[in-house]
Amino acid sequence: MALTLKQLRYFVVLSEELHFGRAADRLHISQPPLSTSLRQLEGVLGVQLLERNSKCVALTPAGKLFQRQARLLLGQLDDAQDMLRRTAESDYEVLRIGSTPAMIYRGLPPLLSEFKDLYPGIGIQLFEQYSLDQVESLCRGRIDIGFINSIPLPAEVDSLPIGVDEFVCCLPANHPLAQRDVIELTDIDREPLVMLNSALAPHFHQHFHNIFRAKNFELNVKHEASHWQTVVALTSYGLGISLVPQSLELSGMNNVRFVPLAGVDTRYTSCCIWRRDSTSLGRDFLLACIRSRLERKQFS
Repeated sequence: MALTLKQLRYFVVLSEELHFGRAADRLHISQPPLSTSLRQLEGVLGVQLLERNSKCVALTPAGKLFQRQARLLLGQLDDAQDMLRRTAESDYEVLRIGSTPAMIYRGLPPLLSEFKDLYPGIGIQLFEQYSLDQVESLCRGRIDIGFINSIPLPAEVDSLPIGVDEFVCCLPANHPLAQRDVIELTDIDREPLVMLNSALAPHFHQHFHNIFRAKNFELNVKHEASHWQTVVALTSYGLGISLVPQSLELSGMNNVRFVPLAGVDTRYTSCCIWRRDSTSLGRDFLLACIRSRLERKQFS
């Protein structure tokens, strides 16, 4: 005999009320069908879910575990039904997505591929912007959702952390330090640096200024570029070394090596952001995909 949705719903209500009479009233049924449903459910599962006698009803340890799982299953089913209903009621929509350039190496392409498979009727426009520009675009209604590096956000913007990356030292492959397993700040305090333009990512510049000054060093920035890939390319031609997100190792750039920095915390959190006071069907569907991939540990 298979488990049914009716059994799940009956059990969840009964597990919340812990009283057959009140549970039956909530379900608008009499008590005998409720008791029968519980016996059938316990028979299917092969465990006792409730301790019951003439004085009280209580969840067994198995019942407490199954209550959580049943609520999760019913919640997912309700969400799926709501999404299908909203999709059927909606016209074609274009979802405007902002993304930092490094996100192309951090799980965004497979996310969008899954999203398109699930919602082929929703178009995508992707805008490459750095974090501050995305926040402005979001507040001005130019994008519906963004993927940024964690920075202070206005009150009207909501966020969801999606992962942690860290900065590493990028060196020309023939650099004397390129074969190290780790690099200390003392090794690079006089090295010429290629950095992302400070106006595009002031929070990163400030972070590294603070790290270097804590060691009584100063950043020796010789060249700046507007894109991370350009920073790595200039590094590969020996114009200096650079500090870049570790995910750029996946860029496939030749003639460079990426080496961790020792003794300093260079981690940063990536988030997706959206305006809490706006509505977008496509955005809500994408957020559901993101949360699902996070639960499955498939967002990296």
